[in-house]
Amino acid sequence: MLLWITVSFLLGLVLGSYLAFLPFVILLILAFAALVLLRLERAGRLTIQRGCVAYGSLLAGLLYWTAFATHTPSRLVEQAGLDPVRIVGSVTEAVRHAQGRSVIMLAVSRLGDEPHARPVEGRLRLTWRNPDRAVEQGDQVAATARIRAPSGTLNPGGFDYAAYLERRKIDAMASVSGPGALRVVRSPTEWSRWTPWRVIDAWRDRIRRAAVDTLTGSALGIYLGIIVGDAGYLSPEVRDAFMATGTVHILSISGSHLGLIAFLSFFLIKGSCRRLPPLWLLALSRRITPTRLAALLTIAPVTFYTLLAGAEVATVRSLVMILIFLLAVWLGYEQNLLLALASAALLILLHDPHALYEISFQLSYLSVLAIALVLRWRTREAPTGIPGPEAQGWERLTWFREYVWITGGVTLATIPLVAYYFNQIAWLGLLANLLVVPLAGLLLVPLGLGSAVWLLLAGGESLPAGPLNQAFLDLLSGLVTLMARVPAAEWHVASPTIPAMLGFFTLLYAAARSGWGTRLRWSCAIAAVLILGWWCWSPRGHPDGDTLRVTFLDVGQGDASVIELPDGQVVLIDGGATYDTLDMGRTVLGPYLWDRHIRRLDHAIGTHPQLDHVGGLAWVIRTFQVGRYWGNGIERDEPFYHRLRAAMQARNLAESRAEEGQMILGSGPCRLRVLNPPATRDPAGGRTAGHPASGMTSGSGLNNESVVTVLECGPHSFLFTADIEVAAQARLSLADRSSRVRVLKVPHHGARSSLHAPWISQVRPEAAVISVGRYNPYGHPAADVVAAYERTGARLFRTDRDGAVWVTAKLSSPSLEIHTARETLPEPVRVGFSMLGVERRNLGRMWHRWMGP
Repeated sequence: MLLWITVSFLLGLVLGSYLAFLPFVILLILAFAALVLLRLERAGRLTIQRGCVAYGSLLAGLLYWTAFATHTPSRLVEQAGLDPVRIVGSVTEAVRHAQGRSVIMLAVSRLGDEPHARPVEGRLRLTWRNPDRAVEQGDQVAATARIRAPSGTLNPGGFDYAAYLERRKIDAMASVSGPGALRVVRSPTEWSRWTPWRVIDAWRDRIRRAAVDTLTGSALGIYLGIIVGDAGYLSPEVRDAFMATGTVHILSISGSHLGLIAFLSFFLIKGSCRRLPPLWLLALSRRITPTRLAALLTIAPVTFYTLLAGAEVATVRSLVMILIFLLAVWLGYEQNLLLALASAALLILLHDPHALYEISFQLSYLSVLAIALVLRWRTREAPTGIPGPEAQGWERLTWFREYVWITGGVTLATIPLVAYYFNQIAWLGLLANLLVVPLAGLLLVPLGLGSAVWLLLAGGESLPAGPLNQAFLDLLSGLVTLMARVPAAEWHVASPTIPAMLGFFTLLYAAARSGWGTRLRWSCAIAAVLILGWWCWSPRGHPDGDTLRVTFLDVGQGDASVIELPDGQVVLIDGGATYDTLDMGRTVLGPYLWDRHIRRLDHAIGTHPQLDHVGGLAWVIRTFQVGRYWGNGIERDEPFYHRLRAAMQARNLAESRAEEGQMILGSGPCRLRVLNPPATRDPAGGRTAGHPASGMTSGSGLNNESVVTVLECGPHSFLFTADIEVAAQARLSLADRSSRVRVLKVPHHGARSSLHAPWISQVRPEAAVISVGRYNPYGHPAADVVAAYERTGARLFRTDRDGAVWVTAKLSSPSLEIHTARETLPEPVRVGFSMLGVERRNLGRMWHRWMGP
């Protein structure tokens, strides 16, 4: 009965999450569900009691989401204003540390300077770069910063970071930098509810500092990730290697870590009890069985591990699941893992309905569900009877075989979710997990936890058994890196559609059903393999020779444009920025290109060597096939530029200098020509000594040397202007290099330094796109720049408001279709005459989202 309740409640939560956008559709679904249940009851296939419980749980889930899952944001951002303000608040969660920064969750209580500070309420995510001290939960702290609303990038099929923060009930964000930027106003001095958490915070800080002083390289990042949950010390290269091999779950404290600790603790305690002298064991068994004692004592290590990891939401969910399973063992229901899983899921969803849409919840519970189903299936398939003496030698082989079945089942079950969220099929995961999970779970985690506990008990500045930890962690990192070098190990695909994922899971379940016919089961298995093969292939549709698509991606404060030509060629212009924790190439460009089934770029253009334009190109060049790379020939002594050059050298790619008059491509009726920088060369092929670009590394001069290109494709024209300013615009106007275009990428993110009215009048675009970041510190776009383009009658689009903008055109037609990522988001249905129209539009948006970008 509990399984019925949990599944029905879960479906009710799903319906409740769509109720505000599709109320009439939800009512129809509820009516249809009632009719189906009535039909089953009349046919005698369902009892009235079960039917009523299922439908009641469905309605309960819907109402529960409506009542408790909606978060009303505070007025924190509005009250703070646009200028920096003094913030006073209390630390409410364990601080997350990374190399050179700390992330602190604050419950803000006051804004403004004393004595005029005003009381407020709201949750703030504060990033402190280069901190000089540790803070603990319960500390009241103060800092001066500019508060902004949660924001992220908005692209087709992309991860909505702002929505994620909203689900976490975070109302605002802010950042400070440097020693002394955050000051502790008051710390609890007496016993309070924060005292246990402060003790744990102090333990975590001691372990972290000892690890930083003792371990080096990838070993440090892996240790802190699997012991105290600080994954910020991991380099992107190490994470990519674990991702490629399907073992990335090892790097953060998840259900597998807690499960292995519970497994080791349970069987060690139970085995120790069974090795007691017979009289002692008999006396113990009169009070409590070894199995119950092991279940009871296992609670302590798994709870300690959870707290040491900072009690992250995903870790606490795993702890709940393990505690419920231990309760089932205590009650004698350890064989019914599905019942324990249903109980844990119900408790967690009652506490936080939004967990239903978080990847950690989905992957954790799907993995455990796969384990439960594999175990049940293997139990049914196993031969019955008492094994003879000759079978004892096969016991270890049987354990290994079952482990392979479980690993394979989990890998197969999680393929759709991993492909959907990460655009990757980690086919190597089956082999990699067979090696990595035992190494990490049975050796590294116990050794690391033992070193941490010994440090807390004995004291000291360095990590006990440091060389041993370093050696084994390096072994793990080296093993994973070696496997990641296997050809095609990192196999990227387009995100599968929701209907295809549901079909795959249905076929997989049907293939494993022992009660169905062999032919039907084999048919379902073959169909599931075919779907998996289609995902792996992810073929790009054959170009029709008529359709042109240009996409201006939302990469924050930066530029990135993708041109898809009628003959199938693809051109990338700029790649956004890269920061300490965010690479626009990795997080925006890669997923977009994969979802468009693009694996090769015929041309990549870095308009000029500035971070917000070419920072993300290094990752793109390392990951995708690039036919030819174009730049303006200027070099800079900056880390981001060195990374770009290293990526090009690794792919044997040389930079081609783009200059005025060059034709980058001529594809039938389509031509991509260079208008800037000017074609001034010396006999050796470089810049002349008097050329403005000589020795240029920054400022307006570098912006004016940006590569400007114009795409002419039948009746359509697009002008990509990078960061050129007034001087370059004036030169283009005088040289008659600018004529009217249909679509313009506005120069320099709409900066006032790029406002040249004669040039704007000359190009007179029908549509203008400003690629700009939300809450950027430069005030882009300037109000007079926006007004200047509006006066020309151009349709104005901004990536900070509209998200990504894509233009679709056909060579056979003069019309343009312009869409934005913002318009793909559903809007709440309000009571009124337009209800049906709004819901119909929402249904179309939902369908496009479910069917992929």
